[in-house]
Amino acid sequence: MNPISKTGVLLSTTAAIFSVATVALGADDGQGGGSAMPQLDFSTYGSQMFWLVVSFAVLFLLMWKVAIPRVGEVIEAREQKIRADLERAEQLQAEIADAEESVNAALAQARAEAQDLLRKAQDKISADHAKKQDKLDAELAERIAEAEQRIDAARKEALASVREVAEEVAAASVEKLTGQAADAAAVKAAVDGVAKEG
Repeated sequence: MNPISKTGVLLSTTAAIFSVATVALGADDGQGGGSAMPQLDFSTYGSQMFWLVVSFAVLFLLMWKVAIPRVGEVIEAREQKIRADLERAEQLQAEIADAEESVNAALAQARAEAQDLLRKAQDKISADHAKKQDKLDAELAERIAEAEQRIDAARKEALASVREVAEEVAAASVEKLTGQAADAAAVKAAVDGVAKEG
């Protein structure tokens, strides 16, 4: 306890005791027919002062040795409890800050893991899509090649049939115009020449 506050408590308590003792020692007991205010009776003034000093000293010693130390102990215990509570509050605040920090770190790690998993899934989907696209492209290229071969065969077949038809038409035209059968070799040579020019 602060020495200044101890002294203040002691002085205020002593002043209160002094005023009570003055009134108590000076009061008339109601017997003997004394004056109306015995504390002003100078015949008993010396004994009043003696008992006042004795009671003041006894009460002062009781306050100094018993009451004030107990009050000081109570105040000191309360201050220690408040200090302990404040230290505990600071410790809890530090623990809360550590917990928040660990939670934030765990959240950041979870976010990073989630982003990594998402990126891996996207990469896998892209790879599967690329494989399927390559397979589809190969199938389409194969089908296009087959179609081109069929078209080429059909074209060749059509050209062959057109040549035969042209030779027949040319032979028929020559025969109709001249009235004689056309020479097959000459008709074929004429059709080949026209085909080369075209």
